[in-house]
Amino acid sequence: MMTALTRRAEALARQRQAAKLREIADRLRTLVGEGAVEVEEARVLVRGRGLIKRWLIDPTLRFLR
Repeated sequence: MMTALTRRAEALARQRQAAKLREIADRLRTLVGEGAVEVEEARVLVRGRGLIKRWLIDPTLRFLR
């Protein structure tokens, strides 16, 4: 019984993590505009030309590291 409960909790945690990653990726897409935002497993990757220069100038992007 405990293993079934543990499996269910892990599945719920994975679903919540995936939803949160999608939410973060959507917010980043609005911030970076032209940059490509990809979700890989438990990471959100932001790529694009001139992104580093824009990161240095724009204070709203400074949390990206």
